[in-house]
Amino acid sequence: MSLIKNAYEKDEENIKKIDKLVEEIDKSVRGFVDIFTFILKYKILFRSIGLEFAGYKEYVPGEDDASKIDWKASLKSNKIYVKQYEEERNLNLFILFDSSSSMLFGTQEKLKSEYAAIVAGTLAFAGVEVGDNIGFAMFNKKIVNFLEPIQDIAQYYQILRLLANERNYGGVCNIQEALSFVLNNVHERTALFIISDFIGVGNIEDSIKMCAGKFDKVFGLMIRDPRDEFLPKEIGYVSFSDPFSNKVITINVDKIREKFEEEAKKQSQLIEKAFLDAGASFIKIYTDKPFAEPIIKYLQFMEGY
Repeated sequence: MSLIKNAYEKDEENIKKIDKLVEEIDKSVRGFVDIFTFILKYKILFRSIGLEFAGYKEYVPGEDDASKIDWKASLKSNKIYVKQYEEERNLNLFILFDSSSSMLFGTQEKLKSEYAAIVAGTLAFAGVEVGDNIGFAMFNKKIVNFLEPIQDIAQYYQILRLLANERNYGGVCNIQEALSFVLNNVHERTALFIISDFIGVGNIEDSIKMCAGKFDKVFGLMIRDPRDEFLPKEIGYVSFSDPFSNKVITINVDKIREKFEEEAKKQSQLIEKAFLDAGASFIKIYTDKPFAEPIIKYLQFMEGY
């Protein structure tokens, strides 16, 4: 009986976590100045330029584009016909989510993992809204879960269940293996979003270049807590724990602040350079600020608005 009760309480706890995540995503999306701005930019950014022939219709002067008249087809009849096209929309949106130990850190209202989960959920929601196929994977030292891209609202809720499950978090970060998996298992007609703090990832230049070469679009979304890069002043000795080895060291922060911030900035810039040199996109977001604004600004910049 106690086992059944424990299982029920665990399910109830997970449901509450998912409900909270849905609520946060809902607030994030509705927190945009105009929700349709986000959806519109999403459509503009990811729409295909490919057009599929849909058939003929009789030409109507002043209404139809004369350049689309098919004279060959029209000569076979006593009427003038124009070609009709439909926009191809078979793009996949795939979210690759870092669930390693370094993401379980936070000095703000939310841990990086919690903040990133809301970003991932909002992107998935936007994809569902415009009717694209949504895929998802979580990784640490290996791929934790993988959902093939499908066009179904149930996929969105399955992603939320995975994001809310604490058992999917922890461990070292092996982004190279994760990117290799995506390269081998995800269709090339894909917009790939890589959500991570990119701490402890090593050299990822080659992996990002291969992804940018295969997929339609690649985005790096770097999620950073302010303390990942900036240390407070005049606090004396502080104990630091390595998220991957759990080793603890106590240091006088005032003596290492300048060097720490210099190295953190350098590491962040190397990651950004890896994306930009590959022709991919890169957006850096801090957990003490809303994520909507930098994403919207980036989409507007890309589209020249």
